Amino acid sequence: MIVQVDPDSPVPVFEQLRAQVERLVASGALAPGSRLPTIRHLAADLGIARGTVQRVYDELARDGWVRTAGRHGTVVADRVPAPADSAALPQAADRLALVARQLGIDARDVHAALDAALARTGQARA
Repeated sequence: MIVQVDPDSPVPVFEQLRAQVERLVASGALAPGSRLPTIRHLAADLGIARGTVQRVYDELARDGWVRTAGRHGTVVADRVPAPADSAALPQAADRLALVARQLGIDARDVHAALDAALARTGQARA
């Protein structure tokens, strides 16, 4: 599993790590049953606290992305959460707005970046 965190980012390390693991699972880069690194190993590799990784794994399990397999560690769940429906969009927008504010990015630039991201994924405005 290839993840990295930027300790200087205004986005908390916890959020960076959680989002990356979710993206790896959602994209299929981590297939169902794939074993995640141990908490100790991932924390050491990233230079972060084990408690941070534990919290990420706990929340991913709570939300259905991974499951604990006892002595076999943490593995990607056989069935990952269904894609978010439009009801989840306001929460995602709130997170984007918070990150933009933390980075000091102007609203016009945020809109332009979102438009560009939607265009790259084939979802440009009609």
